[in-house]
Amino acid sequence: MKDFDTVLVGFDHSHGDPAILIVGRKAPGDNVRIINQFQGKEAEELYRKLVGEEKKA
Repeated sequence: MKDFDTVLVGFDHSHGDPAILIVGRKAPGDNVRIINQFQGKEAEELYRKLVGEEKKA
C-alpha cells in the first residue's frame, strides 16, 4: 500500500442508463489513469458508501 495516493471517482446515472462508477489514480505531474470501473447496482452501492448516503427504501 502507498503512503500517499490520490484517487478520483466519477459517477453517472443519467439518461436512464445503468449506473457507472469509474475510479482513477492521479500521480503528481501525470494524467489521471482509469484503474477500475463498476456498473449497475454495484456502482450505486459503492457511490452511496463513498458519499455517505443511506439506501432509500
